Amino acid sequence: MESRLSPEEARAALAAVDQSRSDIADRLITPWWYHPVLGVLVGGLITVATIGVEFPTLIGVLAVYAVGIYLLMSAYRRKTGVWMNGFSGGPRARRSAFRLFAATLAITIAGSVFSIGLEIRWTALLTGLAVAATMTIWGRHYDDLLRAELRETA
Repeated sequence: MESRLSPEEARAALAAVDQSRSDIADRLITPWWYHPVLGVLVGGLITVATIGVEFPTLIGVLAVYAVGIYLLMSAYRRKTGVWMNGFSGGPRARRSAFRLFAATLAITIAGSVFSIGLEIRWTALLTGLAVAATMTIWGRHYDDLLRAELRETA
């Protein structure tokens, strides 16, 4: 099936796509509590993982983390009507999400390496707090970047 559009119709179709992207960007207003809660969930998981707990306890913590992430995603979707994961944005948003992952991994490795062989438990807590702060600050930056990319013309 072939479709032929006049230049005016093609411009109108592109304008409709641009408007749709802008409308989605306007809907993606993350609630103030989203990134701190996400930071606490990820930071808590990192804390428990680096503190060296028994396997059954780790499984329980992973279950709490998974339920927390599910509830957080559900609340976000209910509030905005859409869901965007960290890798579904444009190229700058994907790079930013990858950098966040790399920064979180680097913080976790640094915290773990620092405490190797030392029976120090507070390093795990500091590592978790650093991850939580990074997730909160970077998450807000990512939201701004994602909305800007969505508003850009196709």
